[in-house]
Amino acid sequence: MAVLCACLTSMPHALAQSHLTPLGKPRPVALSAAPSAIPAAALSTKAALNQLPLRQQRISLKAMGISRPLSLRGIEGSASAGMGVRLDEVVESARLHLIFTLSPALLPGVSHLKVYFNDEVLQTVAVEKDKLGAQQSADLAIDPRYFADFNRLRFQLIGHYTLECEAPNHTSLWASISNDSYLDLGLRQLPLKSDLALLPAPFFDPRDNRQLQLQFVYGAHPSTGLLKAAGSVATWMGMLSSYRGTRFQVVENSLPDRHAIVLASNQNRPAFLKDLPPVSKPTLTMLAHPTLPGAKLLLVLGQDDAQVQQAAEVLASGRAALSGDSMAVNLLEPTAPREAYDAPRWISTKRPVQLGELVPNAADLQIRGTVLNDVIRVNTQMAPDLFTWNAGGVPMNLQYRYTPTVLSNQGTLDLSINDQFIKSYALASSEDANTVASNILLPLFDDSSVQAKTDYKIPAFLIGGDNQLQFAFQIPPTDLGRCRTVQPPEMRAAVDPQSTIDLTGFYHYLAMPSMAAYGNSGFPFTKYADLAQTSVILPNDTTVADVELYLTALGRLGASTGLAGTRFKLLKAADWEQARGTDLLVVAHADSDGLLARWGHNLPALIDKGTRSIRPLDRALGNVMDFFSIDNERRLASAGGKAILEGKGPLAAIAGLQSPLDADRTVVVLTATDTASLQTIANALTDPAKVQSMRGDLSLLRADAVESFRINPVYYVGDLPWWRKLWFALHSHPTLLALVGIATGLLLSFIVFVGLRSMARRRLNPQA
Repeated sequence: MAVLCACLTSMPHALAQSHLTPLGKPRPVALSAAPSAIPAAALSTKAALNQLPLRQQRISLKAMGISRPLSLRGIEGSASAGMGVRLDEVVESARLHLIFTLSPALLPGVSHLKVYFNDEVLQTVAVEKDKLGAQQSADLAIDPRYFADFNRLRFQLIGHYTLECEAPNHTSLWASISNDSYLDLGLRQLPLKSDLALLPAPFFDPRDNRQLQLQFVYGAHPSTGLLKAAGSVATWMGMLSSYRGTRFQVVENSLPDRHAIVLASNQNRPAFLKDLPPVSKPTLTMLAHPTLPGAKLLLVLGQDDAQVQQAAEVLASGRAALSGDSMAVNLLEPTAPREAYDAPRWISTKRPVQLGELVPNAADLQIRGTVLNDVIRVNTQMAPDLFTWNAGGVPMNLQYRYTPTVLSNQGTLDLSINDQFIKSYALASSEDANTVASNILLPLFDDSSVQAKTDYKIPAFLIGGDNQLQFAFQIPPTDLGRCRTVQPPEMRAAVDPQSTIDLTGFYHYLAMPSMAAYGNSGFPFTKYADLAQTSVILPNDTTVADVELYLTALGRLGASTGLAGTRFKLLKAADWEQARGTDLLVVAHADSDGLLARWGHNLPALIDKGTRSIRPLDRALGNVMDFFSIDNERRLASAGGKAILEGKGPLAAIAGLQSPLDADRTVVVLTATDTASLQTIANALTDPAKVQSMRGDLSLLRADAVESFRINPVYYVGDLPWWRKLWFALHSHPTLLALVGIATGLLLSFIVFVGLRSMARRRLNPQA
């Protein structure tokens, strides 16, 4: 501690001012070099490096994103998996434990399995006759010098089942690599320079595919302003971590045990920063952890809470070019508010969106090989409130190309959504390509591939929230007959990046409250990606567990939108009425402030210490009792249509209700009986399997189980033309619809009758 304080008090006082204009929409931010916080440690010798922490990590192929065993087929079948090494770590030792199974038809001596690492051959695994057809394993050492920032393991089967007249794609030529295979790594911490230009590393490193685990640090009794700044940074970190998920921890008034972000004003600081000179401007500073070699602290500083929030906004917006170990913010002008439904990760409803915009690289839309085994996957995220009732589907203009063969006319392009098969498109052979000229686009240059297009409507019931489009080309291999087979050529197939999905014809209208919409997309808060119409309410006496859940929930919103949200309001329970005109996200620890009890007539469940009150349907009540194993010793009483359950067991819930402040707004409540149960909610929000179980207006959570119910009637939010809204309302009341139809028929008949009588009268009595 003394080392840190001594370094902080010896900061130079020269300021070099620089005015920067960020890319994109201008947002003036003036920065200046702030006083240097601490010099970077000079750890250049091997002895000094060895003093840094060494950790062991086991990474399975499953953790690398390989969801199922790798299948190698044909005489040169191959497959690969990727992994990264953090910027602040270096690999000192590495060993691959490979679990695989080889076809019993392979011939020893001429068949083998080649293992590559970054295109270097690690080892050739020979085929042993007595082990064929059975699962086996091998341990392969990897030279640490082969490792780079991003690395790729590749497996290639060289297989033969006969010495003559061999079919290159015979069904007996196969190998399976288990996704339980793993890498054992010894990783040494590296000393990094304290430089803001490294951000978001080392706090978030894109090379690390693990769940983001980050600590936030503040002083005792944090103010609402400091917590607001922490929430802004949490949305930024959630945006960066995306599908990997986040796990935020809070350290109050003490040193963290890893990389951490510290928020402090001149009046409210952690004890280890008590000797830090006061700042006069919003300031961002990176410095070395005083007691943990290799770790870094990012200080978000300000003269008061407002300045801390400004520093956090500059950090979260990513619009300022940061460099050096410390920078002060001289000027920060607010950006224009975002429009509804313009989240960067959501497919726009204002124009057709190209598939090339939905993948990091156009190469992700291509596959190649002697056999096209891979599937092209495109992750899409759509607004969950798209009104798809009675819709024919979502228009998609699909363009694709592939290398034709004499048998490709027996092949197909299979389209699936979320692993549900949708449609197959027949392919053309090299001989028949000219006969389908109406469906062929003239290529810019001859690449010996067929290019085709089709218009198709994706079933409307499959859209909303997170989706994955899957394109699989199935082209049978060429077979010229016995002893006439030639080496198969490499084939290529691709979905054109200019293929489009068109959501422009859809309205926004959704039955609320919807825990599915909240769990999958953070709706309704993410309707505005900057969270401008969101209020977050924390207990009056906020605990560390409350703040951790609050940060995790905001991180999920950033992950959904792809944008750091900084415009939300943060209120205490006593000030809840100031949330008028916004959607409310409430964190409640056993309703310690009585806020939820005030809303009890609309709330589907009220959870407090020792008791919980639920407004059940018959089915819901029975499921609740079974779910929580309520026995005869616990009291079940009926009072005013509610069920009051008494027990000591832990319970957590995510509940939704119509806002008591605005009829067109929604409240989502994250509540639990104890600290551990609050953590259960945080874990569920970052677990895709649990999120899929969230439905209705109430989700009850216990350990690994999630049970959802619809307790209260729904209400609708959105904008729908009156005639479509009327028709939608009538469709659920067939009797009323029939009566309206009869009345409309009678009215039309009466109008026609009157018209015909008038015409007959004029014909019979022209003088009248």
